[in-house]
Amino acid sequence: MTQMDDELWYWSVDAQTAPYLPVFQVRDTESSHGRYAKGIKQIHGIDLVRFHGHPCDGLFRGMYAMSLALQSLFPDGVVDRTDLRFLSRNSPCLGDVGAYLTRGRVRFGTQDVRSRPGVWYIVQRGSTGKTVEVVEEEGFFPREIMDMESRLPTLSEQEKSEAVTTLKQLQEDWLRNSLFPSRPEEHYVVREIDFVWEDVPYVHKGTRTDVLYKDVL
Repeated sequence: MTQMDDELWYWSVDAQTAPYLPVFQVRDTESSHGRYAKGIKQIHGIDLVRFHGHPCDGLFRGMYAMSLALQSLFPDGVVDRTDLRFLSRNSPCLGDVGAYLTRGRVRFGTQDVRSRPGVWYIVQRGSTGKTVEVVEEEGFFPREIMDMESRLPTLSEQEKSEAVTTLKQLQEDWLRNSLFPSRPEEHYVVREIDFVWEDVPYVHKGTRTDVLYKDVL
């Protein structure tokens, strides 16, 4: 491990001390064609940052939202990552959170996207069909930040440089002052819905072999 990685230079100090940042308990299989593993893993925010590439508002908003969806589907607190599929907006942040926490992937037909705006997930347990939808409270994320994000492509290179710096600061301030001090249930709403999973239109789909024999004793 390099010194820079050891210092976690890419990890927000505020996130490290955020009191309500979710921690996920997950269950997986033990090998490529194996049964359920006996142990339970913990997934922390830093794991998602490493997977995604950086800490950002979308990543943490996705974590908050997904924590409620998974809590609803697994009230005992242990998430079975062999039994999930999800939909979200086609956002790098939301998609990465969903893929990491559910193991849903387009190539196995367990991840899909819709053009619906905002922070939301539809998450389904494959074995039972139980499906929940979680949505961020309207107006929680500032319109000022959304407007700046949408204006970036129209700016000159000089304006863009200044705007990217300003935007990052606004996003970090919002995380520090609004998201991190709050509990997920304060600004995210989860409900059970009737939902039929449609086949994901991807011609290269394969079979996920690492869950075929999970119930073998």
